[in-house]
Amino acid sequence: MSQAAAQPLVALQAVSKHYRVQRGFLGSSRQSLHALDQVDLAVLPGEVLGLVGESGCGKSTLGRMVMRLEEPSAGRVFFDGRDLASLDREGLRGLRRQMQIVFQDPVTSLNPRLTVGSMLAEPFQIHRQGGRREIKERVEALLTEVGLRPEHARRYPHQFSGGQRQRIGIARALALRPRLVVADEPVSALDVSIQAQVLNLLMDLKEKMGLTYLFVAHDLSVVRHLCDRVAVMYLGKVVEITPVAGLNQARAHPYTEALLKSAPVADPQRRFSAPPLAGDVPSPLNPPPGCRFHTRCPEAQEVCHRQEPPLTPLGPDRLCACHFRP
Repeated sequence: MSQAAAQPLVALQAVSKHYRVQRGFLGSSRQSLHALDQVDLAVLPGEVLGLVGESGCGKSTLGRMVMRLEEPSAGRVFFDGRDLASLDREGLRGLRRQMQIVFQDPVTSLNPRLTVGSMLAEPFQIHRQGGRREIKERVEALLTEVGLRPEHARRYPHQFSGGQRQRIGIARALALRPRLVVADEPVSALDVSIQAQVLNLLMDLKEKMGLTYLFVAHDLSVVRHLCDRVAVMYLGKVVEITPVAGLNQARAHPYTEALLKSAPVADPQRRFSAPPLAGDVPSPLNPPPGCRFHTRCPEAQEVCHRQEPPLTPLGPDRLCACHFRP
Protein backbone atom coordinates (compact mmCIF):
# COMPACT_ATOMS: atom_id res chain seq x y z
CA MET A 1 0.00 0.00 0.00
CA SER A 2 1.41 3.37 -0.94
CA GLN A 3 1.83 6.08 1.64
CA ALA A 4 -0.62 8.31 -0.19
CA ALA A 5 -3.36 5.65 -0.08
CA ALA A 6 -3.20 4.89 3.65
CA GLN A 7 -4.50 6.90 6.60
CA PRO A 8 -1.50 7.45 8.92
CA LEU A 9 -1.64 6.11 12.45
CA VAL A 10 0.85 8.82 13.46
CA ALA A 11 1.40 12.12 11.66
CA LEU A 12 3.80 14.95 12.46
CA GLN A 13 3.13 18.30 10.81
CA ALA A 14 5.89 20.93 10.83
CA VAL A 15 7.05 19.78 14.26
CA SER A 16 9.93 21.64 15.91
CA LYS A 17 11.57 21.23 19.30
CA HIS A 18 13.96 23.88 20.63
CA TYR A 19 15.53 23.69 24.07
CA ARG A 20 16.68 26.80 25.91
CA VAL A 21 20.22 26.31 27.23
CA GLN A 22 22.44 28.46 29.40
CA ARG A 23 25.92 29.37 28.14
CA GLY A 24 28.76 31.59 29.17
CA PHE A 25 30.02 32.57 32.62
CA LEU A 26 27.39 31.57 35.20
CA GLY A 27 24.89 31.06 32.39
CA SER A 28 25.04 34.69 31.32
CA SER A 29 23.55 33.99 27.88
CA ARG A 30 20.71 31.81 26.65
CA GLN A 31 20.53 30.05 23.30
CA SER A 32 18.18 27.65 21.57
CA LEU A 33 19.26 24.10 20.79
CA HIS A 34 17.49 23.00 17.62
CA ALA A 35 16.64 19.34 18.27
CA LEU A 36 13.94 19.22 15.58
CA ASP A 37 13.08 21.72 12.86
CA GLN A 38 9.90 21.62 10.76
CA VAL A 39 9.63 17.83 10.60
CA ASP A 40 6.82 16.23 8.56
CA LEU A 41 6.46 12.48 8.94
CA ALA A 42 3.78 9.79 8.82
CA VAL A 43 3.72 6.26 10.25
CA LEU A 44 1.27 3.94 8.53
CA PRO A 45 -0.77 1.27 10.33
CA GLY A 46 1.00 -2.08 10.51
CA GLU A 47 4.34 -0.87 9.15
CA VAL A 48 7.81 -0.65 10.67
CA LEU A 49 9.21 2.81 9.99
CA GLY A 50 12.92 3.11 10.70
CA LEU A 51 14.40 6.40 11.89
CA VAL A 52 18.16 6.58 11.29
CA GLY A 53 20.96 9.12 11.59
CA GLU A 54 24.02 10.02 13.62
CA SER A 55 23.86 10.56 17.37
CA GLY A 56 22.32 13.92 18.21
CA CYS A 57 20.29 14.25 15.00
CA GLY A 58 16.96 14.28 16.87
CA LYS A 59 15.77 10.68 16.46
CA SER A 60 15.01 10.00 20.13
CA THR A 61 13.47 13.46 20.57
CA LEU A 62 11.09 12.71 17.71
CA GLY A 63 10.14 9.38 19.27
CA ARG A 64 9.44 11.03 22.61
CA MET A 65 7.39 13.70 20.84
CA VAL A 66 5.17 11.00 19.35
CA MET A 67 4.61 9.64 22.87
CA ARG A 68 3.96 13.16 24.19
CA LEU A 69 6.81 12.71 26.66
CA GLU A 70 8.01 16.00 25.15
CA GLU A 71 5.89 18.95 24.04
CA PRO A 72 6.65 20.45 20.60
CA SER A 73 7.85 24.03 20.39
CA ALA A 74 5.82 24.32 17.18
CA GLY A 75 3.78 22.06 14.94
CA ARG A 76 1.25 19.32 15.67
CA VAL A 77 1.38 15.59 16.38
CA PHE A 78 -1.62 13.39 15.54
CA PHE A 79 -2.40 9.84 16.63
CA ASP A 80 -5.17 8.15 14.67
CA GLY A 81 -6.38 11.59 13.59
CA ARG A 82 -6.44 13.07 17.13
CA ASP A 83 -4.26 16.07 17.94
CA LEU A 84 -2.25 15.09 21.03
CA ALA A 85 -2.02 18.70 22.17
CA SER A 86 -5.83 18.92 22.36
CA LEU A 87 -6.15 16.04 24.84
CA ASP A 88 -6.67 16.68 28.53
CA ARG A 89 -5.18 14.47 31.22
CA GLU A 90 -7.99 11.90 31.07
CA GLY A 91 -7.97 11.77 27.28
CA LEU A 92 -4.21 11.29 27.20
CA ARG A 93 -4.44 8.58 29.83
CA GLY A 94 -6.85 6.65 27.64
CA LEU A 95 -4.54 7.04 24.67
CA ARG A 96 -1.58 5.64 26.63
CA ARG A 97 -3.09 2.19 26.27
CA GLN A 98 -2.62 2.46 22.50
CA MET A 99 0.96 3.76 22.37
CA GLN A 100 3.99 2.58 24.33
CA ILE A 101 7.78 2.88 24.22
CA VAL A 102 10.73 0.52 24.65
CA PHE A 103 13.73 2.48 25.91
CA GLN A 104 17.34 2.06 24.85
CA ASP A 105 18.90 1.15 28.19
CA PRO A 106 17.20 -1.76 29.97
CA VAL A 107 19.19 -1.03 33.14
CA THR A 108 17.95 2.50 33.78
CA SER A 109 14.43 1.98 32.39
CA LEU A 110 13.49 -0.64 35.00
CA ASN A 111 12.84 0.23 38.65
CA PRO A 112 15.47 -1.66 40.69
CA ARG A 113 13.25 -1.63 43.80
CA LEU A 114 10.36 -3.50 42.22
CA THR A 115 10.10 -7.14 41.28
CA VAL A 116 9.44 -7.93 37.65
CA GLY A 117 5.94 -9.05 38.56
CA SER A 118 5.17 -5.74 40.26
CA MET A 119 6.43 -3.77 37.26
CA LEU A 120 4.40 -5.76 34.76
CA ALA A 121 1.30 -5.56 36.97
CA GLU A 122 1.40 -1.73 37.12
CA PRO A 123 -0.17 -1.07 33.67
CA PHE A 124 -3.11 -3.36 34.50
CA GLN A 125 -3.58 -1.74 37.91
CA ILE A 126 -3.35 1.84 36.62
CA HIS A 127 -5.88 1.18 33.86
CA ARG A 128 -8.00 -1.11 36.05
CA GLN A 129 -7.66 -4.14 33.84
CA GLY A 130 -8.76 -7.08 35.99
CA GLY A 131 -8.52 -8.28 39.58
CA ARG A 132 -5.49 -9.58 41.45
CA ARG A 133 -5.70 -13.16 40.20
CA GLU A 134 -6.37 -12.14 36.60
CA ILE A 135 -3.46 -9.68 36.66
CA LYS A 136 -1.14 -12.38 38.02
CA GLU A 137 -2.15 -14.68 35.16
CA ARG A 138 -1.61 -11.91 32.61
CA VAL A 139 1.85 -11.15 33.99
CA GLU A 140 2.84 -14.80 33.73
CA ALA A 141 1.49 -14.94 30.17
CA LEU A 142 3.49 -11.80 29.25
CA LEU A 143 6.70 -13.31 30.56
CA THR A 144 6.09 -16.45 28.52
CA GLU A 145 5.39 -14.41 25.38
CA VAL A 146 8.79 -12.70 25.57
CA GLY A 147 10.71 -15.92 26.22
CA LEU A 148 10.98 -15.81 30.03
CA ARG A 149 9.48 -18.07 32.68
CA PRO A 150 6.52 -17.31 35.00
CA GLU A 151 8.71 -17.74 38.11
CA HIS A 152 10.87 -14.82 36.92
CA ALA A 153 8.09 -12.54 38.19
CA ARG A 154 9.52 -12.87 41.70
CA ARG A 155 13.00 -11.64 40.76
CA TYR A 156 14.48 -8.12 40.61
CA PRO A 157 16.00 -6.51 37.49
CA HIS A 158 19.61 -6.89 38.69
CA GLN A 159 19.17 -10.66 38.67
CA PHE A 160 18.81 -10.73 34.87
CA SER A 161 21.18 -10.34 31.93
CA GLY A 162 20.94 -7.33 29.62
CA GLY A 163 18.99 -9.24 27.00
CA GLN A 164 16.56 -10.56 29.60
CA ARG A 165 16.05 -7.06 31.02
CA GLN A 166 15.18 -5.77 27.56
CA ARG A 167 12.67 -8.61 27.17
CA ILE A 168 11.09 -7.39 30.41
CA GLY A 169 10.95 -3.86 29.00
CA ILE A 170 9.25 -5.20 25.87
CA ALA A 171 6.75 -7.16 27.99
CA ARG A 172 5.91 -4.01 29.96
CA ALA A 173 5.35 -2.03 26.75
CA LEU A 174 3.04 -4.72 25.33
CA ALA A 175 1.03 -5.38 28.49
CA LEU A 176 -2.05 -3.44 27.35
CA ARG A 177 -1.81 -4.54 23.71
CA PRO A 178 -0.96 -1.14 22.19
CA ARG A 179 -1.32 -0.30 18.51
CA LEU A 180 1.97 1.64 18.31
CA VAL A 181 5.35 0.89 19.86
CA VAL A 182 8.21 3.39 19.71
CA ALA A 183 11.41 1.32 19.93
CA ASP A 184 14.22 3.73 20.85
CA GLU A 185 17.41 1.87 19.84
CA PRO A 186 16.24 -1.21 21.76
CA VAL A 187 19.29 -3.37 20.96
CA SER A 188 22.17 -0.87 20.86
CA ALA A 189 23.04 -1.48 24.55
CA LEU A 190 23.10 -5.28 24.10
CA ASP A 191 25.85 -7.70 23.07
CA VAL A 192 25.88 -8.49 19.37
CA SER A 193 25.15 -12.13 20.14
CA ILE A 194 21.89 -11.12 21.88
CA GLN A 195 20.73 -8.44 19.46
CA ALA A 196 19.39 -10.85 16.83
CA GLN A 197 17.33 -12.71 19.45
CA VAL A 198 15.65 -9.50 20.63
CA LEU A 199 15.04 -8.28 17.07
CA ASN A 200 13.46 -11.60 16.09
CA LEU A 201 11.28 -11.39 19.20
CA LEU A 202 10.09 -7.90 18.21
CA MET A 203 9.16 -9.09 14.73
CA ASP A 204 7.37 -12.20 16.04
CA LEU A 205 5.34 -10.04 18.42
CA LYS A 206 4.53 -7.59 15.61
CA GLU A 207 3.03 -10.36 13.50
CA LYS A 208 1.21 -11.90 16.45
CA MET A 209 -0.29 -8.65 17.78
CA GLY A 210 -0.59 -6.57 14.61
CA LEU A 211 1.73 -3.86 15.94
CA THR A 212 3.04 -0.72 14.29
CA TYR A 213 6.65 0.21 15.09
CA LEU A 214 8.55 3.48 14.96
CA PHE A 215 12.04 1.96 15.16
CA VAL A 216 14.84 4.37 16.11
CA ALA A 217 18.30 3.07 15.15
CA HIS A 218 21.70 4.03 13.86
CA ASP A 219 22.61 0.57 12.52
CA LEU A 220 21.53 0.31 8.88
CA SER A 221 21.86 -3.49 8.89
CA VAL A 222 19.17 -3.62 11.59
CA VAL A 223 16.96 -1.23 9.64
CA ARG A 224 17.26 -3.30 6.46
CA HIS A 225 16.29 -6.44 8.35
CA LEU A 226 13.25 -5.00 10.16
CA CYS A 227 11.79 -1.98 8.44
CA ASP A 228 9.37 -1.37 5.59
CA ARG A 229 10.36 2.28 5.14
CA VAL A 230 13.22 4.44 6.40
CA ALA A 231 13.37 8.12 7.34
CA VAL A 232 16.92 9.51 7.39
CA MET A 233 17.60 12.41 9.76
CA TYR A 234 20.43 14.92 9.88
CA LEU A 235 20.75 17.75 12.41
CA GLY A 236 17.06 17.92 13.29
CA LYS A 237 15.78 17.51 9.73
CA VAL A 238 14.37 14.59 7.77
CA VAL A 239 16.44 14.51 4.56
CA GLU A 240 15.04 11.37 2.93
CA ILE A 241 12.11 8.96 3.27
CA THR A 242 12.28 5.78 1.23
CA PRO A 243 11.15 2.17 1.15
CA VAL A 244 13.93 -0.10 2.41
CA ALA A 245 14.44 -1.38 -1.14
CA GLY A 246 15.22 2.20 -2.19
CA LEU A 247 18.27 2.44 0.08
CA ASN A 248 20.45 0.78 -2.54
CA GLN A 249 19.04 2.67 -5.50
CA ALA A 250 21.00 5.38 -7.23
CA ARG A 251 20.44 9.07 -6.59
CA ALA A 252 19.84 8.78 -2.86
CA HIS A 253 20.49 11.81 -0.68
CA PRO A 254 24.27 12.34 -0.32
CA TYR A 255 24.01 11.83 3.44
CA THR A 256 22.15 8.54 2.96
CA GLU A 257 24.87 7.43 0.55
CA ALA A 258 27.53 8.31 3.12
CA LEU A 259 25.73 6.29 5.81
CA LEU A 260 25.49 3.28 3.51
CA LYS A 261 29.16 3.44 2.53
CA SER A 262 30.30 3.75 6.16
CA ALA A 263 28.25 0.77 7.39
CA PRO A 264 30.56 -2.07 8.52
CA VAL A 265 30.46 -5.32 6.56
CA ALA A 266 31.48 -8.73 7.90
CA ASP A 267 34.16 -9.22 5.23
CA PRO A 268 37.83 -8.73 6.20
CA GLN A 269 38.81 -8.47 2.53
CA ARG A 270 36.53 -5.55 1.78
CA ARG A 271 37.79 -2.00 1.99
CA PHE A 272 35.71 1.13 2.26
CA SER A 273 34.81 2.43 -1.20
CA ALA A 274 34.87 6.04 -0.06
CA PRO A 275 36.56 8.04 2.72
CA PRO A 276 34.41 9.10 5.70
CA LEU A 277 32.69 12.46 5.57
CA ALA A 278 34.96 15.41 6.22
CA GLY A 279 34.42 17.60 9.25
CA ASP A 280 32.04 17.27 12.18
CA VAL A 281 28.29 17.70 12.52
CA PRO A 282 27.59 21.42 13.09
CA SER A 283 26.33 22.48 16.49
CA PRO A 284 22.54 22.34 16.89
CA LEU A 285 22.94 25.61 18.83
CA ASN A 286 23.90 27.31 15.57
CA PRO A 287 22.77 25.21 12.58
CA PRO A 288 24.07 26.39 9.20
CA PRO A 289 21.79 28.23 6.76
CA GLY A 290 20.51 26.59 3.62
CA CYS A 291 20.89 22.81 3.47
CA ARG A 292 21.98 21.54 6.89
CA PHE A 293 24.33 19.03 5.22
CA HIS A 294 26.18 21.45 2.93
CA THR A 295 29.16 21.88 5.32
CA ARG A 296 30.07 18.21 4.82
CA CYS A 297 28.53 17.36 1.45
CA PRO A 298 31.01 16.57 -1.36
CA GLU A 299 28.45 17.76 -3.93
CA ALA A 300 27.52 21.08 -2.30
CA GLN A 301 27.21 24.16 -4.52
CA GLU A 302 26.40 27.80 -3.90
CA VAL A 303 22.63 27.28 -3.81
CA CYS A 304 23.07 24.77 -0.97
CA HIS A 305 24.58 27.50 1.23
CA ARG A 306 21.65 29.86 0.66
CA GLN A 307 18.48 27.87 0.14
CA GLU A 308 17.06 24.99 2.16
CA PRO A 309 15.78 22.17 -0.09
CA PRO A 310 12.26 20.90 0.68
CA LEU A 311 11.30 17.23 0.85
CA THR A 312 10.18 16.54 -2.72
CA PRO A 313 9.01 13.37 -4.49
CA LEU A 314 11.76 11.28 -6.05
CA GLY A 315 9.57 8.40 -7.17
CA PRO A 316 6.78 6.25 -5.69
CA ASP A 317 6.66 6.61 -1.89
CA ARG A 318 10.08 8.28 -1.91
CA LEU A 319 10.98 11.81 -0.77
CA CYS A 320 14.36 13.54 -0.76
CA ALA A 321 15.55 16.97 0.40
CA CYS A 322 18.34 17.81 -2.06
CA HIS A 323 18.67 20.44 -4.79
CA PHE A 324 20.36 17.92 -7.09
CA ARG A 325 18.09 14.89 -6.65
CA PRO A 326 15.09 15.84 -8.83
